[in-house]
Amino acid sequence: MIDAIVGGEVIKTAAKAIVSLVSEARFHFKDEGLHSRAVDPANVAMVIVDIPRESFDVYKVDEEKTVGVDVNRVYDILKAVKKKDLVEIKIEDESHMKVKFGSVEYSVALIDPSAIRKEPKIPELDLPAKIVLDAGEFKKAIQAADKISDHVVFRSDETGFYIEAEGDIDKITFHMGEMELIEFNKESARSMFSVEYLKEFVKIASSGDILTIYLGNNYPVRLIFDVADGRLKVEYILAPRIEAE
Repeated sequence: MIDAIVGGEVIKTAAKAIVSLVSEARFHFKDEGLHSRAVDPANVAMVIVDIPRESFDVYKVDEEKTVGVDVNRVYDILKAVKKKDLVEIKIEDESHMKVKFGSVEYSVALIDPSAIRKEPKIPELDLPAKIVLDAGEFKKAIQAADKISDHVVFRSDETGFYIEAEGDIDKITFHMGEMELIEFNKESARSMFSVEYLKEFVKIASSGDILTIYLGNNYPVRLIFDVADGRLKVEYILAPRIEAE
């Protein structure tokens, strides 16, 4: 049996992170906490979600278990959860997961994990540039870029980290230097990415959350969000758009 109680903000944000890419996913209830990962149907982006054991108010797992979850359905239910609510997740058999908060309890049908698309392996990437910044500032930059272009360039050099978007008429440049960044190794890198994906990713971020970016040259980017006061880690890996010569 699985019986877990966790803050509403944590589990709702975790579900939001996953539904940005897929509608169904495997939830792995492990000794160290809850883990899920999935890749979108176009094989362009991957999401990896980890809620460590210590982020739960209660975490009772008789044995490690993997269940298939309709994440769209769960997220729809959790939309009513307030930030400070506690959510209880209970699994007593293979067929249903109970989700309870306040005086309401839902019984959600589980999916056979083997019927869900195979989980991706997490790629090993050699990405030289490391940039750590306030996730809220990154979110503002992506939302601004979305107004003028469908793609954005991330680049870094010894002068700082840049996000650049250019439309038919307008251009936006977001720049943070070493003094404004939380951590920065001054390595040079440059890649272009789809704004469509990025604007979905930043929906989980708020000012004060921490974002770590690992960037290479025409390589996928790793975006690691520490959200909900550090109680939840969400990582996105996004393939680059290859620029025409």
